[in-house]
Amino acid sequence: MKNLKYILLLTLGFTVSLSSCEYGDENIDPTRQADVQLNLILPAALTQTAYNQSGAAARLSGILMQHFSGFDAQQNDLENYVIDENALNNFWNFGLYGGVMKDAVVMIEKGIEEEQPYYVGIAKILMANALGTGTSIFGDMPYTEAFLGTENLKPGYDSQESIYNSIQTLLSEAITELSKPAVGGGPAAGSDLIFDGDAAKWIATAHALKARYFMHLQKVNNSNASSALTEIASAFTSSANQPDFTWDAASAFSNPYALFGRGRPNTLVINQGFVGKLSGDPREDLITDGDAFYGGATIGDGGFFWTVNTAPSPLISYTELKFIEAEALVRTGSAAAAQTAFVAAVQSSMDYMGVAAADAATYIGNLPDISTLSPTAAVEAIMNESYVALYGQAELEVWVNYRRTGFPALTPNPNGVKGNNPSGVIPRRITYPQNERTTNAESLAAAVANQGQNNNLDVPLWAFK
Repeated sequence: MKNLKYILLLTLGFTVSLSSCEYGDENIDPTRQADVQLNLILPAALTQTAYNQSGAAARLSGILMQHFSGFDAQQNDLENYVIDENALNNFWNFGLYGGVMKDAVVMIEKGIEEEQPYYVGIAKILMANALGTGTSIFGDMPYTEAFLGTENLKPGYDSQESIYNSIQTLLSEAITELSKPAVGGGPAAGSDLIFDGDAAKWIATAHALKARYFMHLQKVNNSNASSALTEIASAFTSSANQPDFTWDAASAFSNPYALFGRGRPNTLVINQGFVGKLSGDPREDLITDGDAFYGGATIGDGGFFWTVNTAPSPLISYTELKFIEAEALVRTGSAAAAQTAFVAAVQSSMDYMGVAAADAATYIGNLPDISTLSPTAAVEAIMNESYVALYGQAELEVWVNYRRTGFPALTPNPNGVKGNNPSGVIPRRITYPQNERTTNAESLAAAVANQGQNNNLDVPLWAFK
């Protein structure tokens, strides 16, 4: 598995060394390697990116979107919207800022210095994706002042609007870097765990991510649907070329869902409402047995597709991209083309998961013809199907879609009226982490005031108002 065991260990050690160097020479460990090569930083950053895709933030998003149910322990609290500043504290500290984002900053600086444009390009894609993940959850967040070390230990927060602008800039810059002539030395197969250094595939991924983040802001700017379609024209055109990170079959280095299923058995289960939506769907047996979300086996060995040891963590999938295309076509008035993309999205999901062709054809034959529906009804049909298809691979994007479109129609937990969720709605955002309150209080207060005067769960983010 491309030295994944070594890489995961490196991820932990390298992250610690990076975060410790921000606080002055007196904290430098003389036994640590002072300079880490690009070909060692990249796999660590890719691994952490994949972990973020299927880790704590994904589980929380899945609970909110009623794919999962918290049955016991902390998961039961999350089920009832007991979500405080500790819920994603580690994710913020080590998954984002002390993980992917710090690694990306180092790769960009080092890649420019060493004239390695492919490393710079990939790093900018990973940074853009991390920013998209973070702002979708929290809203405003530190970026332009976040990595100045001792020059600024209390960084200000960039507005969510500014963050989305930065995402698009980073992805455009990544495309430019990856379009430059190849430079000897990398990234090679042992370093690039997704595309083995294939710049063209990374460029296609950057275009796909640009489409995703344009559609995040569709409520803010109606023209974003057209912008998304422009990017999709240059994105990948099949599941075979999507950016999949495949985990190891060994239990200690497996998909984060599988790790969680083994480590905290029966605290997280499949949501019974979601099971009902799967009735008659040929993917049902590949997702659950009607109760469990974790199958305890590898793909092709009787386990569930998205939550077993070797389940992939796609940065963005072809299935998601086709749903984005279908929605964008609806919003630009191309009804017939939208129906074609809609069917292709569902077909892609079926094919990727290995559903028998006849079963897939029967299911697809019963899909609504969205070209005959009103735009609102067509978007609802797209969201309902993507709700199933993105299970286990893009939980955060399902939550984003719900907040910006209102679909699928979900009923909030009746026990969800809390002090930090007084309206009782399905949470619109997550409270900023405890670490920010204790170390960066002034900047945090300004960000909270900018977004709605409090840090509550029911305050809608700027992008999704």
